[in-house]
Amino acid sequence: MDMDSRKTDRLIAGAIAALPYRRPSAGFSARVMAGIAAEAPQPWLTGVLKGAGLIVTAWAAALAFVSARLVYANFADTAALLIQPGGLGQALNLLAARAALVLAKAGSVMSLGLDILSAAAAGLPAWYEIAVAAAVCSAAIAALSHGGRFARQGI
Repeated sequence: MDMDSRKTDRLIAGAIAALPYRRPSAGFSARVMAGIAAEAPQPWLTGVLKGAGLIVTAWAAALAFVSARLVYANFADTAALLIQPGGLGQALNLLAARAALVLAKAGSVMSLGLDILSAAAAGLPAWYEIAVAAAVCSAAIAALSHGGRFARQGI
């Protein structure tokens, strides 16, 4: 090192030492650490997060297994689609168009169903509608919660 760089280093160190700054108050570090410890996750939360991670991993593995079978069954078509220039874009455009068509048809079917129901129940009191809605919800809950029992009985 030459003399100029040593002198420059000393001047910089002296200038930094001469800077006025404030030190934190006494106990500042202890208060910060206490605040961090208060925000630390609870032990039971880490167990829940690990369980959720395992569930997500299991579903991802099941999805990979099912999609591997689908890819293997349609490998020739998929390879031809990927090799053809612009083929993937065309396939995505076709898929988007079909999805839009299905959504439009579903919307029109729902609208037609609501029109039929409102015309059928035009002169009835409001509590009839509430009773029918409760019955439909109860039937849906019963069908979903007892589906395994009915399936085992062959019903």
